[in-house]
This record gives sequence, C-alpha cells and structure tokens, in this order.
Amino acid sequence: MSKSKKKIDLSIVIPSYNEFKNLGSLFDKIKLISKKNKKIEIILVNNGSTDGTKNYLKSKKNLPSNIKIVNIKRNIGYGHGIISGLSKTSGKIVSWCHADLQFDLNDVVKAFKKYYLFLNSKKSIVKGKRQNRSFLDIFFTKGMAIFVNLVFKVKVDDINAQPKIFPRSLIKKIIKYAPKDFLLDLFFLLLISKKDYKIYEFPVNVKNRFKGQAKGGGSISGKIKLTINTLRYILFLNKNKSNLIWK
Repeated sequence: MSKSKKKIDLSIVIPSYNEFKNLGSLFDKIKLISKKNKKIEIILVNNGSTDGTKNYLKSKKNLPSNIKIVNIKRNIGYGHGIISGLSKTSGKIVSWCHADLQFDLNDVVKAFKKYYLFLNSKKSIVKGKRQNRSFLDIFFTKGMAIFVNLVFKVKVDDINAQPKIFPRSLIKKIIKYAPKDFLLDLFFLLLISKKDYKIYEFPVNVKNRFKGQAKGGGSISGKIKLTINTLRYILFLNKNKSNLIWK
C-alpha cells in the first residue's frame, strides 16, 4: 500500500469511466472536501475512459497531497477500477463510491464521521441506503436481495447502494478475490456477512443523472443484464462453496 507522511483517517476511491461531462463538478466537490478535511484522501481512478477524461486530469497540476489520480489504460470493469484505487490508499478506513454525481459525495464524509467509533473499534462497515427511488428500481433491488439472502443465508439489502465504508483490513481479500465488474458490491457484502461484520446503513438521496450516460443498471436493458450476470455469479458461488474465500 502507498505511504503518506500525514496520517490519513479515511480514503475515498472514486472510479470514473467516461464521465468527462461530470468531471468539472465532481472535481470541485473533491477539492472542497480535501481542503476542509486534511486527513481524508481521495483517489480518483480514470478507469480506462475513452472520452476527454485523461486530458482533463492531465491539466490538473499541483494537486494537494490528499488528492491522487490513478490512470488505467484499458477498461476491464467497474470492480477493477475500485481494486486499482484501493491499492493506492493509505487510510485506516477506506471506501468507494460512484463518479456520476447521483448522490452527494459529502455523504461519504458524513457517514464516516457518524460511525467513526464503530468503524475503528468493532467489526463494522457502513453502506448507503438509497432513498427516493422509482418502483422499478426498488423492485429489481429487493428481488435480488431476497434471492441472495435465501441462497447464502445472510441478511443484506440494497446491494449496489453507495458508498461502502470499511476497515482497511478487508482490502487484501478484496484485491485478491473480488470480481472485476459490477459484482464487486455483491462480493463485498457476502464477504463481510460471512465474517459477521455489523452493517450500518446510512440514508442517501439519489439524484437524476445530470450529464453523461448511465452504466451498469441505469436502463431497463442494463438492469436485466446486471440481474442475469448477478444470478450467474450467485449460482457459481453456491456451486463452489468449498472454494469460497470466507470459509
């Protein structure tokens, strides 16, 4: 892991794929948070973008030490972007979230501060709990959670909600075993559930995407594709229980 001269309390990893139209607003939020919170570092990952992201980030000179930029040449997947960012963190507590501005980046900081003692003293993680969502979004989310809970005998909800905040002791297993696509969020919740971590949920308001195109489950076809891939992954894990990393 990377080292820092200053003690870092929280590292926030933000994978960004073809979010050039949102980068200006996102970077303004990142700079404001980094200025107000010197012990919080933010790792922005250019996850193999093919738009103007790389050139935009090249123009950012003399960044404060608690803002890091990671460039990935080719997009392998959402999970790969997060894993690459996690490998550069130095905080005692780490997190990840999305770059599409559909929720307030400040919610990561608020959730971290609210559950600071639990995150630092107990086997605990914090995850977002999305509010003000459409019936269709809730239907897909609840249906998937019910299936996961029945198969693995766990209790998880709103699997893909952001942010995820957790002790850095979990990083090694995530980097070694986690899938490199959108299934990383499911992997993470199964991992901590099987290791008896307490899950605290923090309500986050979901905003409509202002600019750019949604990835993953942003459209109906995307939701169906994500659901099919998730079901395949669940069946694979269930079939190969003897090889599961939480055993």
